[in-house]
Amino acid sequence: MAVAFGFILIAFFVMVGALGLAIAVGLTALLAMPPWRNLSRLFPLDLAHSVFLIFIAWAWASTIWSPFDQTGLVFHILGGALLYPLFVYGVFTLSGKARHIVILTALISAPFMLAPYLIEGTTGLISNFYEEEASRGAMLRDATRGISAIVMATPALAALCVLVVTGRKGWIIAAIGVLLIALVSVQFHLFAALIGLILGGIIFAAGYKWPRSTILIVTLSFLIMLLLAPMIMPVFAAPLDGMHLPFSWEWRVKMWPYTGQQINLHPLFGWGLEASRTFTEDHFKLRGFTLSYLVQHPHNVGLQVWLETGLIGALLLSTAIALFGIRLSSMPGLARLQGAAISSSGAIILIFFSFTYGAWQEWLWACIAWVAALCVLVGTPRHNEGHP
Repeated sequence: MAVAFGFILIAFFVMVGALGLAIAVGLTALLAMPPWRNLSRLFPLDLAHSVFLIFIAWAWASTIWSPFDQTGLVFHILGGALLYPLFVYGVFTLSGKARHIVILTALISAPFMLAPYLIEGTTGLISNFYEEEASRGAMLRDATRGISAIVMATPALAALCVLVVTGRKGWIIAAIGVLLIALVSVQFHLFAALIGLILGGIIFAAGYKWPRSTILIVTLSFLIMLLLAPMIMPVFAAPLDGMHLPFSWEWRVKMWPYTGQQINLHPLFGWGLEASRTFTEDHFKLRGFTLSYLVQHPHNVGLQVWLETGLIGALLLSTAIALFGIRLSSMPGLARLQGAAISSSGAIILIFFSFTYGAWQEWLWACIAWVAALCVLVGTPRHNEGHP
């Protein structure tokens, strides 16, 4: 019941902009904490999780030389690194009727999460209640996070729909859901979300046919994005410079080469955690506005990890992801549908990592934990086969 309540709470926060996802996932992890006899199975920690915690420790150490005045971010990151996997494990331990209730809760909550964004995108009804332009803009920015969260969860929710509604009807309902989410992404001009859905659909088909190989391919793509970001993103941006693009994308085209230049100044150790927020002195002109090259983060997780934690941080995070991907691809009894959900979700998350959000956004990591839990529900319970 605690997990079902948690999924309802997650759905509520997704509906209102996703910023509260960290609270929902963390609270659910605590409320639904399994008894010690189950928790003890988690020790010693999985190697991938251990390396990830070492990466978090290195990011924490980088606050020593960071020019940014820290505000407790590291404690939030560390709390998430401990609680979010615990949330996923709590879902993993469910079986029988409890598991079925949570699956139904997740599926029933999906249309409610999407409804306000579909109404706003079609009619503009909700934004009419915001008289001030600033508050309306803030609401619409929050909406983009909520839609992004739904997009990341789409493959797993579609797989659950196919799992629960047997036969052709399940695939038809899932396809209608994906089309509605794509429509909302277009209405809100979320091109990264739309690209993610298209790529996710291709990867879903590949993952359904070759589940283990596709998971490894997506894992390799993550490693390329992380390790080669300082080389790839400036090269990617160069031919786009001068083209008529949406305003935010033109800004990115200026941002990525500039970030690469700053990485070259401190390539090994990086500038320190949250240093991205301090590059406010260098400016450029864009459509009559004077803008900083960097505002909060470079909108690419690979670039941000390199910029703030250097090569050491990039290697640690890449190692954790590689170990995690290898483990997922070698899971005993990996079903085709679960392999498709995992690989497709990973591909969509990779798109958002590459073009949109920052590396330390709590709601984003909580969203990934939620998506991981949904992927767990797609699979067959394996409670007596050792570690999850």
